[in-house]
Amino acid sequence: MQPAPGYLPDYFWLYHLTASVTPLAGDCGQLCGKTCCQPDAANSLGIYLFPGEEAVLHLPRPWLEWEIHDPRHYDFPASWQEPVHFVKCTGPCPRELRPLACRFFPLAPHLLRDGQLLLIYETMPLPYRCPLIDQRRRLQKKFISTTALAWQELLRNRLIYDLVWEDSRQREKSGHRPAVLWPGKFSQP
Repeated sequence: MQPAPGYLPDYFWLYHLTASVTPLAGDCGQLCGKTCCQPDAANSLGIYLFPGEEAVLHLPRPWLEWEIHDPRHYDFPASWQEPVHFVKCTGPCPRELRPLACRFFPLAPHLLRDGQLLLIYETMPLPYRCPLIDQRRRLQKKFISTTALAWQELLRNRLIYDLVWEDSRQREKSGHRPAVLWPGKFSQP
């Protein structure tokens, strides 16, 4: 399976797939006061949606504030030419509608040079401390395997593949050696 320029992941299926899996058996937000789900003092905390994911959340949502960003002004691969959607939480969201990046956290994809997909703890700098990352909490196996399956679907999209590829190379260039939580195989284009 190779990424394709025009392939759009089935976001409705991905939302269904990831609807009931969580990193811990309980609400991990109880460990940190739901820090990643709260607006920060500058109201700058948010996430980017994947290309096409905005279709799932396209209706006005009182708990989301939307921004459109030009990918050339942010840290996106050159292949990203279309505007990107950045969303910020203004309050608690309905769990069934939380964006995919929220569902996957604290896991991040990493592609080795041979195309092998790994799942690791998120390594990007965060404006808050996550106990799941800091304490290397044991995550539920079902959460990890479901997240891996979702990433295999997302990586079929050329833009998403390019983003993960570049993030992986930057991580390696910085000398960061992440802890691997899931090994798998995904062929490089």
